[in-house]
Amino acid sequence: MQIRLLKVAEEDFTEIISFIAAENPKAAETTATKIEKNLELLLVNPLLVNPLLVNPLLGRVPRDEDIKILGYRYLIVSNYIIFYTIEEKTIYIHRILHSAQNYKAIL
Repeated sequence: MQIRLLKVAEEDFTEIISFIAAENPKAAETTATKIEKNLELLLVNPLLVNPLLVNPLLGRVPRDEDIKILGYRYLIVSNYIIFYTIEEKTIYIHRILHSAQNYKAIL
């Protein structure tokens, strides 16, 4: 299994960390580490049957039917939502968005 960030997800990540770093470099480093570590956990088990074993918010299926029908799963890391899909042996990270954003309109 491998993880691939789509270009727009890479841009999301860079923008998030740059925005935070402008005010608080230490917080930016912490946020980057949290996102990276959670992506590593996702790599271990993207479908995690019992997410409470690792992280109660790891790898969920959206309740919103419009997003669910697109095949997205999501992972919450602090104030950020990582939207991804799984195809064969690859986890594709589509977007990394702040939870206050209108992610339904963005996706």
